[in-house]
Amino acid sequence: MSLLLCVTACADNNASTPTPASQKRINQTRSFNAPNQNILLQAVLATLQDQGYNIVRANSNNAEITAQRDGDILISVIVYPTGKQQFSVRANAQHFVGNSGFFSNNQTGYEVIMDPIFYQKEFFDPLSKSLFLQKENLSN
Repeated sequence: MSLLLCVTACADNNASTPTPASQKRINQTRSFNAPNQNILLQAVLATLQDQGYNIVRANSNNAEITAQRDGDILISVIVYPTGKQQFSVRANAQHFVGNSGFFSNNQTGYEVIMDPIFYQKEFFDPLSKSLFLQKENLSN
């Protein structure tokens, strides 16, 4: 019985708990199947534009897109292959933090959006729909 207690007491309870950096990566990354990387990049572009973003930079060589919405949200998306017709898409969104007065510490700049719901509802769900529609158009 004492051996069991020692094993339990010595076990690392944080082994399955993601670190803040890995949790951020989990929130910001999803896997997609697509015929090729260009089709997925086109779906990313369409999704961002449908969500009201203006494309700031698109680099197909690096599979990277940067866009801005309403001057206060900046999002960078990168697409990279993980297998045959399988890709990971990572989106990193930031919102502008302006000097809002007395309690703001006079700091301005961009702050990373950590909310997993933002990434799912504002980007990955619409991207899934866009990619589905794009695949349907290619098959017709």
